[in-house]
Amino acid sequence: MKRLTLLLLLCGAAVSTAAAPPPPPVYPDDLPRTLDGYDLGVVYSRYSFWIEGRKGEVIDAVMAEPAEVADHRLQFVAPVSFSTNSDYGHFQSGDIRSYCRVTGEGDVDHNDCQFVFRIVTIPAAAIDRAGPVGIFLRESFDPAAVVASMKANGVTPDADLWRVDGRLIFGTLASPAKLLRDNVQVETVESRQCPAMQRALEAIEGRAVPSRIDIPLIGDDGPMPPPVPHAAVREDRLTFVTDGGSMTVTSWRGLQPLLGPVYAAVDTCLRSRRAAGG
Repeated sequence: MKRLTLLLLLCGAAVSTAAAPPPPPVYPDDLPRTLDGYDLGVVYSRYSFWIEGRKGEVIDAVMAEPAEVADHRLQFVAPVSFSTNSDYGHFQSGDIRSYCRVTGEGDVDHNDCQFVFRIVTIPAAAIDRAGPVGIFLRESFDPAAVVASMKANGVTPDADLWRVDGRLIFGTLASPAKLLRDNVQVETVESRQCPAMQRALEAIEGRAVPSRIDIPLIGDDGPMPPPVPHAAVREDRLTFVTDGGSMTVTSWRGLQPLLGPVYAAVDTCLRSRRAAGG
């Protein structure tokens, strides 16, 4: 999992890459293996997924605060946005927004605009025992408290814990929200420093969405390809204007012909900047 998260961070919004399922965290030697019939090794693994799964709400809160560009004002909704999920849950989001130069109170120059790509992720992972999330996992896990919580909520020792709402097991433990917020990483790429991104966006203008409409249970249903097992899956959203008004298309694969070149341009600019020490 640590390798997968690092790979996706280094590749920005790159096409999702299949990977082996994340290994469970090592159960601490100083804790009991069972308590009142509950297998605490399974509970501990479930807890690591519970913490990782909380990243999504923290990332969503950061995404709700658009980047600020000096002397420029945010325009319209994000034409491109995405979120990425793995076996652990939602761990990455990003968007591209437009900003125009402010010329006066309430006025902007629509001939002086740029696009800003932003990616938000929390690379610290529970599987990394020496990292901040791994340390929180170990220090906040209280066997007696989770067993008491399960008993109080009717979760029996033979229950499939992976199907039980985590709040019924870990709701009384310390919240990881602040820790996760402290470990958020945000990177931005401006089109003025990445003209390839601008060109890739311009290449989408005027094109058609590369998909046919197939409503399930109506007519002849086409095949729905399943997501790759144990992979990070990115859901893309493209918002644009048509003759009938605004439209948003959401897809985890179908928008790749349009957005793939945009993401590739951003990845190249990010790698160049990191190589230069920026």
